[in-house]
Amino acid sequence: MNGHVPFGVADYFWDEASSRQSLLDHLMETFRGWGYGDVIPPMFEFDSTLSAQYDDRLRSGMYRFLDRDGSTLSLRPEFTTSVARLVGARLHDRPMPQRFCYGGSVFRYLEPQAGRQREFWQVGGELIGAPSPAADAEILALTATALKAAGLKGFRLIVGHIGYYRSLLEALALSPQQTEQLQWALERKSEPILDDFLRDTPLRTGQRQAVETLPQMVGGNVDGILSLAERHIQNRGMHAALQNLRRIVDALLGYDILDSLIIDLTEIRNLGYYTGISFEAIAPGLGTAVASGGRYDDLVGRFGPSQPAVGAALGVDRLLVAQRQDGAEGRRRQAALALPHGDPDALAQVQKLRQAGLHIQVDVNNRTVDSAIAYAAETDVRDVLVWEDGFQHHRRNGQGDFVPLGQLDESRLPGWTEARREEPSK
Repeated sequence: MNGHVPFGVADYFWDEASSRQSLLDHLMETFRGWGYGDVIPPMFEFDSTLSAQYDDRLRSGMYRFLDRDGSTLSLRPEFTTSVARLVGARLHDRPMPQRFCYGGSVFRYLEPQAGRQREFWQVGGELIGAPSPAADAEILALTATALKAAGLKGFRLIVGHIGYYRSLLEALALSPQQTEQLQWALERKSEPILDDFLRDTPLRTGQRQAVETLPQMVGGNVDGILSLAERHIQNRGMHAALQNLRRIVDALLGYDILDSLIIDLTEIRNLGYYTGISFEAIAPGLGTAVASGGRYDDLVGRFGPSQPAVGAALGVDRLLVAQRQDGAEGRRRQAALALPHGDPDALAQVQKLRQAGLHIQVDVNNRTVDSAIAYAAETDVRDVLVWEDGFQHHRRNGQGDFVPLGQLDESRLPGWTEARREEPSK
């Protein structure tokens, strides 16, 4: 196994590593622009801290190991619980609301697929201490803004409400087996399984109609979907959930994202702690979500004083797949290769170039100009700079055109000259 990595993880280098890090940085800057402050939770915690908060499926996918003192530890499968623990245990006496953003690796034991390994990257944010629909709207709008910043077009935000579904279950008073059958049908959007549930389950007329119309409660006509749902309310909890959704939609009016919004009252995705809206973002041509989130008003209180909260996380790996499919993938900024020939003035000029935002690597192998050009061609370095008396120029490797380096004023950067490759004689 020498030189190999375990199944489900990968090495990233050069363009691929640069693309990942650049996207993570860009998304983090988007969250910071909305006033979210950085948080770096630990990569592993006590298993009891994390696993107790999750549903069975997420709990079964966690990586666990023993510490030397016998404690069971777990690698984080997501960030939200760690941030909730931090706020509940250490920051509960600070002014609310609190906004945090994060980026890094999470770990789940699952079969690798496009845009998802067993170690994958997330960027996200949590808004804690705000129960209002405006807070939910901010997270939805921020998610849409981050997706646009990643270059995605045509994405859709699929928004449901776990409170609506839970209140429906209370009204139906189902057995555990019946509940599992209904959930199976809704998660798979399967009308045949739903028909089997209705055939096998005795329900009153109003209850049956509420279940029968669930597949129709999906679409971009927000007012129409909510109006249909209101005609099949079975209890106060369902009514409160629909009213909450209406207020959130109203709070979104100033964000100009309603064209991307899909209401789906069969969206019952739940990591084990959602209490209000839950949502995921779908990109065209990609069969899996690139972002997800929701409201979790009970989670912070498991670690300290209760606080309402809502958040979202974006999958960096899946966003990169979506970018490639959408043609929006960017290439890393290539570093120029400078040959200073040991001149301190040349190194000082390199520092100025770097401070101006250019990527410059310095030759440390005492290459000749021809050797440097050959090296540049083999390693995809686009620019070779040679320190001589005269002017600084920029050689675009393999294309034969010459432009000022970085469009900077040549008079500010004396001493550099262009490197030319000799064309073979014909």
